[in-house]
Amino acid sequence: MKVQLVSFPVYSRLTGEKRFERRDLIIRILNESSADFVMFSQHVLKNQLDLSMIRALVKNRDISAFLELNEKKGLNGNCMYLFQNGEWVYMDCQLFAESKDATSSEIIYLIEDLRGYHFNMRRQFSVAGKKFMVINCGENNILKGSTGIAEFRLKDPVLKEVFEKELDKVDVILNPVHTTWGRFGNFLTRIRKFSEKGRYCFSNTQMVGNQLENAVKNPDHNTTCVAMHDSELIAPISTEVLDAGDEKVLVQTFEVM
Repeated sequence: MKVQLVSFPVYSRLTGEKRFERRDLIIRILNESSADFVMFSQHVLKNQLDLSMIRALVKNRDISAFLELNEKKGLNGNCMYLFQNGEWVYMDCQLFAESKDATSSEIIYLIEDLRGYHFNMRRQFSVAGKKFMVINCGENNILKGSTGIAEFRLKDPVLKEVFEKELDKVDVILNPVHTTWGRFGNFLTRIRKFSEKGRYCFSNTQMVGNQLENAVKNPDHNTTCVAMHDSELIAPISTEVLDAGDEKVLVQTFEVM
């Protein structure tokens, strides 16, 4: 199967023409993509009306996609949606963003979310026979490690075992990111841990500065789209730059075996 990561430039306000240009490009990508699954980084749509427009105008019923809306519920409004079988399904909202917020109660709640314990919360789904899990942005602080080795943050062997068993159930872990990582090495350490035991892990963010240029020049070693399999970085099978009005949008496609 194919997984596609789409990154827009950072834009603080999705209003006016910018909003419609982004929405039109998302519709185009979903209709024309040869991928099975597409992940868009951060808030690339304005509101529920945009979701409704995509549902009405995307005719490709074989595509699945993930994106977020900036809504009042949840941490920083990071609310996750899955597009599948032509419909949008609300998944969950991000629970914590920084290591100081990754308290035992928040980590336990996240593990319960991952296991589907809370009503109407959904962190796992399947695409083309592969099982996916979403750990949103700074929720990767469920792991710690600044020495090149990522470990479960809590000193609780039972919770650690439950968490790792949940990871072992899936083939692909998604870690969409909202801002560029200041400690990119620590971030890679966590992605490496998520991709252990033959799993894949994909992460992407919206772009600032020269990230687009760097991603085009170094498609398999950049800070915009990160992909690992079995703890090793993997290269995209294609890298494209698309136009959304006056914006350049990065699209990288990866093979999942």
